[in-house]
Amino acid sequence: MTKPKTLDQLRAEKERAETQLAQEQHKLERLENRKKYLEKGERQKRTHRLCNLGGTVESLAPEVKDLTRTEMTELMEHIFSLSEVQRAVRHMAITHISQANREKELKADGTISSKRHAD
Repeated sequence: MTKPKTLDQLRAEKERAETQLAQEQHKLERLENRKKYLEKGERQKRTHRLCNLGGTVESLAPEVKDLTRTEMTELMEHIFSLSEVQRAVRHMAITHISQANREKELKADGTISSKRHAD
């Protein structure tokens, strides 16, 4: 049978538990801050990518600068409904995936691949 703990032992145990709780709460706070930081970074990357795409569209067809969001959406829906455009998008997606897979294979082999920059 175990001996009952003294008041001092219980206080020391309580203090250790409180210290551990404070450490775990601090750890949780750090992890939450890290999550927010990473999510913010992903949003910034997305915003950057979308701005670059919009700039590319405007450089190819300057007339779109004056279109409303609704008009631009209608235009994009029309363009992307064209079978020729759908084929081109599929082709580009397949080409992109193939290139990405080749680069992964090269990296897995330990060789250094030369990166192409589209922007």
